[in-house]
Amino acid sequence: MAEKQQEKMSQKDLDYFKALLQERRRQLVASQSDVANNETFQGQRDQGGETAGYATHMADVASDYNSLETNFDLAARDGKYLVYLEEALQRIEDGTFGICKVCKKLIPKARLEAVPTATKCVSCKSETKKREREENRMEMARIYAQQQRLSQRGNS
Repeated sequence: MAEKQQEKMSQKDLDYFKALLQERRRQLVASQSDVANNETFQGQRDQGGETAGYATHMADVASDYNSLETNFDLAARDGKYLVYLEEALQRIEDGTFGICKVCKKLIPKARLEAVPTATKCVSCKSETKKREREENRMEMARIYAQQQRLSQRGNS
């Protein structure tokens, strides 16, 4: 009996998703450039006689800190997404784009249009999340039981 050949996306679909991924990458890089030029992100302020980069009022300092923290978090998230976009583009080049890494079936185009960096079909992603939640519950139960044992030893 001949082995079933792995399904692959058509070249037309691969070209479509390559263009989509490249456009998302272009938009992301452009938005990162905008954030990098943001005065709050760079900490360069000159308002009301304040020294550039240094606020004198506690509320201003807290606000500046919150803005910086938010911008750094967004930049980190965008950086991670950029890696996912690059990996998806590499999968197109390798011929593995659109194939679920768990069940090896084609990921539906609607899913890839919504999440072009997806590596799993909805069913396998759902199962993975379910398994992760269960593992997290088991770990929390283990930690709780360990804390209970330690507190009982301390009370004896």
